[in-house]
Amino acid sequence: MHVPPRIAVSAAALLGLAACAELAQVAKAALQPPQLTFESASLQALDLEGATVAFRWRVENPNGFGLDVARLGYRIDLEDRRVVDGEMPSGLKIPANGSAPLAFPVRVRFADVPGFAAIVSKRDELAYRLSGTLGLRSPVGVLDLPLSHEGRIPLPKLPGFALDGISIRSASLSELAVDVKLRVSNPNRFPVPAGSLDYALDVGGAAVARGDGKGLAPVAAGSSAVVAIPVRLSLLGAGRAASQIAAGNPVDVALTGSARVAGIPMPIDLRARLRPIR
Repeated sequence: MHVPPRIAVSAAALLGLAACAELAQVAKAALQPPQLTFESASLQALDLEGATVAFRWRVENPNGFGLDVARLGYRIDLEDRRVVDGEMPSGLKIPANGSAPLAFPVRVRFADVPGFAAIVSKRDELAYRLSGTLGLRSPVGVLDLPLSHEGRIPLPKLPGFALDGISIRSASLSELAVDVKLRVSNPNRFPVPAGSLDYALDVGGAAVARGDGKGLAPVAAGSSAVVAIPVRLSLLGAGRAASQIAAGNPVDVALTGSARVAGIPMPIDLRARLRPIR
């Protein structure tokens, strides 16, 4: 019986596909699944902006041929909120019948955590969850292995703010020029970066000054710095407060607003009775 050439070619192709599929099934059955074992998570860096955690796994390949990393994607959740999405470059080789370390650092930014200022004031640590997928290139395609680890990140301390004094710079018949001093303290073992202050200032019960974006200087580890807020007190508008200060008597001072350091907003509500100095 004569078989048309087109049908013969199609039949051969189908046979070839069937043979390839059968070979793929044989190869897949012969493949020993690689193993991914978590080894450690260590803190590499901690500052007010965030924390860097180094993760380390070991990839074991029980097969007689090498594997390599085709892809690696991961995410970090803090307080049930995703704060990091990342990928690691491919190319890591896992030798035949051998193993290789898989390590990568992840940087977590505290400013990405909603309400971080309130959280850090009550806790010393924050729970995190890492999840992701490691894809290994093999003769039968890419094999996906799940990444999963939970741990805790130590938290820094927020800088402290306190009214530190009031000093007279100059005086005239119509006004008094004073500096209200704000002390910024850093309880951490690392420096606090520069920031900014939005504020409203009351002296002796009178609103005397407002400001947006006043600069806060960096503060060295375990140290403090004083920021002077210059104010001019009118003897008409703030006469009672001005006269009390001029006489060297204590005066009530209130500073409210918000400081922002390392992208973290921190509410300010300070009240003190200060004795002026010259």
